[in-house]
Amino acid sequence: MRVEVRPINQRGKPLGKAERLSAPPSRGMLKVAENRLHHFGRVVMCAKLVSATDGLETELIPELLDAQIIWLDGTVMRLRGTEQVDGALFGQTWDIKVL
Repeated sequence: MRVEVRPINQRGKPLGKAERLSAPPSRGMLKVAENRLHHFGRVVMCAKLVSATDGLETELIPELLDAQIIWLDGTVMRLRGTEQVDGALFGQTWDIKVL
């Protein structure tokens, strides 16, 4: 589904509301599926935002690992999980709006 995503954290630290809203959202196709991750030692739900225009499914922001829906209401939802940035895992939450 085509969405816009605003990450709530940067490298595990929460962004202020004004800072989150002033940054442009990432727009693309949201894909959610189970994936076996050997470093987790289990199957986890993964969410990724990929480019809707290049046909190559280029990831626009780091993939959300062990993704869970916190809430869903109409065309907006919030997912939380873990992202890997420069080899380190950080907690991350996405605010998502369906376009």
